[in-house]
Amino acid sequence: MFKANIEEKNDHLLVKLIGDLDVYSKEDFAKFCDKSLKDKNENLIVDLEKLDYIDSTGLGMFINIYKDQKEKDKTIKIINAKENIKKLFKITDISDLFEMEE
Repeated sequence: MFKANIEEKNDHLLVKLIGDLDVYSKEDFAKFCDKSLKDKNENLIVDLEKLDYIDSTGLGMFINIYKDQKEKDKTIKIINAKENIKKLFKITDISDLFEMEE
């Protein structure tokens, strides 16, 4: 199961991801990004508190979001990531692309 929610805050967008972000949820997440993020020009905070699992496909989606934000000269911050997800970001060397809350 995968679910994504977005809230507009004063100076950023808060994206909450729930469930598993993997090859099976790629299409749902891509649709969410196209619908909710594509035309926005704000910094992002991505809350992973309720994200249980991410695979290489999910990491690829994060890299796509990073590239989109960089083109807009905007940032992406990741908060509340579980230890297994933080570890995967570090092992794959993409943790340096994002501001990650410890």
